[in-house]
Amino acid sequence: MPLLVLACGLAGAGQQRKHSVARKPAIAASPKHAPAQANPPAATLTQAIRENNLGLALMDRRDFSGALGKFQTACVMNPDSDTGCLNMGIALLNMGRYDDAQKVLAKSIERDPQSARAWYNLGLLERASGHPEAAREDFQKVAALDPDDADTQYFLGYLASQAQQYDQAVAAFKRAIELDPFHASAEFGLSQAEQHTGDADGAKAHLERFQRIAAEKLGKPVRFLYRDQGKYSLGQEMAAPAIPVPPAIPVHFVDVTPISGLPKLRLATAARARPGGKRLRPSEDAPASTLASFLGSGACILDYDGDGRPDIFLVNADGKGNAALYRNAGKGTFVNATKAAKLEFHGAGMGCAVGDYDNDGHPDLAVTSGDGLTLFHNEGNGTFKDVTDAAGLRPANPNGDQSDAGSAALAMGVTFVDYDQDGDLDIYLTRFINFPLNAKTQPFTFPEDVSARANILWRSNGNGMFVDRTKELGLAGSAASVGAIGSDLNNDGAVDLVVTGWQKFPSVFMNTREGSFRASSPWAISMPGPAAGVVAADFDHDGWMDLAFTHWASPAVTIWRNVQGKSFERVPLVGPGWMRGWGIAALDYDNDGWVDIVAVGETFAGEGRIVLLRNEGPAGFRDVTRETGLDKIVLHDPRGVIAFDYDGDGSADLLITQNNLPPVLLKNVGGNKNGWLKLVLSGDPDNKIAIGTKVDIFSGAQRQSWEVTGASGYLGQGSAEILSGLGSERQADVMRLLWPTGLLQNELQVPGGALKPIPEREPGESSH
Repeated sequence: MPLLVLACGLAGAGQQRKHSVARKPAIAASPKHAPAQANPPAATLTQAIRENNLGLALMDRRDFSGALGKFQTACVMNPDSDTGCLNMGIALLNMGRYDDAQKVLAKSIERDPQSARAWYNLGLLERASGHPEAAREDFQKVAALDPDDADTQYFLGYLASQAQQYDQAVAAFKRAIELDPFHASAEFGLSQAEQHTGDADGAKAHLERFQRIAAEKLGKPVRFLYRDQGKYSLGQEMAAPAIPVPPAIPVHFVDVTPISGLPKLRLATAARARPGGKRLRPSEDAPASTLASFLGSGACILDYDGDGRPDIFLVNADGKGNAALYRNAGKGTFVNATKAAKLEFHGAGMGCAVGDYDNDGHPDLAVTSGDGLTLFHNEGNGTFKDVTDAAGLRPANPNGDQSDAGSAALAMGVTFVDYDQDGDLDIYLTRFINFPLNAKTQPFTFPEDVSARANILWRSNGNGMFVDRTKELGLAGSAASVGAIGSDLNNDGAVDLVVTGWQKFPSVFMNTREGSFRASSPWAISMPGPAAGVVAADFDHDGWMDLAFTHWASPAVTIWRNVQGKSFERVPLVGPGWMRGWGIAALDYDNDGWVDIVAVGETFAGEGRIVLLRNEGPAGFRDVTRETGLDKIVLHDPRGVIAFDYDGDGSADLLITQNNLPPVLLKNVGGNKNGWLKLVLSGDPDNKIAIGTKVDIFSGAQRQSWEVTGASGYLGQGSAEILSGLGSERQADVMRLLWPTGLLQNELQVPGGALKPIPEREPGESSH
């Protein structure tokens, strides 16, 4: 294969003694290799990254021959990187072409002796070729480079067992389990090794542990197949250079509420002018009321009738405690469908969430209020039915010795999550303390001697019924809580929970996949005040979900970078400096491929405000509120903000709820001039709405990561659709989906500019 030889400079390498290059690199560290070439042009580098990404997707599909061709091209086009060449070796290994693979991997090690991935794959090759001692040497080199990789320790134990060195095998297997408690193969290997060392009790215990991990699908066993042999066995992404974000395109937001069909601001409550020009909020003269009437309320986006257009549910549509459902009639208009949908809800409504809890293909609706949680089942014929009692969602007494009567428990946020990855959506409810509020225009001060009411996690039984699992999972919380979102913060495939509320730091509960969640405080520095709204997004394109919060204290908005799932660092930000913030949402308002932030809050003068922060990549976030016309939008006691494409034109519009007042709908004009991709996912056997699914989108040199979440922002939920900007690109080269139950799915060359339905399917199934 002449291209292989040319690309990796291997002419004559086959005449060398086997392993000699791999074990004694002739070049200490040199990324350059034949054919020598100066820095490739940006377009060539982008194409190399594109080819490499396509190759990785083909590897996932086990089309190793097709992947090899892509990697060859990437290797030639980007000679400053060894990634394409190394991936060629991995493809050849999985094709069973061991001699060619050995030459390529050895050359990669010669160029970079510190490449754990190259040594690891050489170890796999030696094992498959029947050279266990050589394989063991390779894995020992990997262990020296990365002592915390569980799969490397497993292979060291496996090879020691083959050599009948059982004491060494036991030590390696134990280390693998220490690093990964759900390493099924290490548990099995340890059981076998302990039998040989005479530890019958240990052997029995670890065999039982292996059986439990396998039966409950807590971990995957090592198999000698691609994707089943550890992270270092996988092909490697090609790093993209840090390049400036393109200049912003002209985008303007227009208030279309009056012509949208949504409820309008009543003249009797319209803003009046004080002497001197200061706006007076409609609620400013109102008598002191309860906290419940002040904190609410939110909104949810759902396609309840399945016509492909996003509809709007308002928890308090008229300021009188009456919820309403507005059906999207197309052409930018909505009609009130509340009565026709039999969706009657009245009272001190707070928040809502959307999820298909019974997986019948129709999105259901959960609503919170001072009376607790109400679950509405979508009957599939355009109507809803209250099934709260039938579903077992009335908490008898979650606090044990404390009553939920009166003002003690105020249901606030609600989110659907599949925490146990069984394909059925569970429900997590946050609760606050309802008490009289006397100074609504001042920074909050809450009673410190009132006990918090427990949050509640209801697990779905898969039959339309739920059971309270709060205590077993350790999710009650320890403070008055506002909202919660589910997000995989450490990239282990299991959804974690972030909870905001009246405490110094937001609570983070890490999903251990077995038993209770683990409480964590990953914040590098202190917060400015209690957090109210929260959203997760990959702001810096590193594949880890970052977090942004609004706070009931100045400066009201903060952004936190996820440091590889271990901690969160505060991102430098010129905040709006409000008295407090409320709603927050992640969106790509100009479709440049970088996720931006929008938030609403109120100033110390009592005026409602909105801020739009443009993500400019390495340069940080820049306030573009004025240049997008958002500084002209008049808001009264804003609460929630949701970004969604209500008119289907490919740009992110905004819906803002106001306390005891109708909402505001803002149309994005100009954002669709850049390329965009809109996805609607459908799970089976995973939950139908695909909540918890992770989506990586590769277009040119850009990589974006998204999640389908069950709630976001403040007391509400946006559309289940993913609207991803593509910048100058017009398609996604690769779209990689990781479904909650663990299925990995790759879609290739997905065209932009239109809504793209993506059903869940096994690798190899047709996309047509």
